[in-house]
Amino acid sequence: MTPPAEGPRLFECATCGSVGIGDNRPECCGEPMAATETEAAAVSKPSLETLLKTVFDMSGTELDICLCVMEGGELTVAELAEQIGYDRSVVARHLNHLADLGVVEKRRRIRTEGGHVYVYTPQPPEVVRERLREEFLSWVRLATAQLDDLQREKVEAIADAETGEKQWTVFQEQ
Repeated sequence: MTPPAEGPRLFECATCGSVGIGDNRPECCGEPMAATETEAAAVSKPSLETLLKTVFDMSGTELDICLCVMEGGELTVAELAEQIGYDRSVVARHLNHLADLGVVEKRRRIRTEGGHVYVYTPQPPEVVRERLREEFLSWVRLATAQLDDLQREKVEAIADAETGEKQWTVFQEQ
């Protein structure tokens, strides 16, 4: 599965194994990084729902709420809950997560009859794309670090295998 030519590509440093994503060939360890070949990858292209769930911890319900705000403009929790038929607490929780991601803006509005209400408005599409891209790249950095830790643990376990002690435990669901 080769990425589109116009999109960002994946690169790897031949010296240290660091991974880079970008439109231009990045450098690492003083050398240009090599583009990785992805045609033989065992991983299939993720659906939008899978990507949003995996990287942003966004459920189908949250995606529904996000799309409603994007289409509906400025909305309160009560207005949105009534419009889509979800409980207000569910809507509020998801809107706060979307605000944390930078997809919607949360503002406090003083009501003329007293008190206040939070109003949620969609960010422009280019802002949403940039925020999601930043979050995705942060997730990739964390995932890469996890893989590096796994590789380091495996190498250490192989080096310690001479002791005859069991180094890896396999857990199986019953």
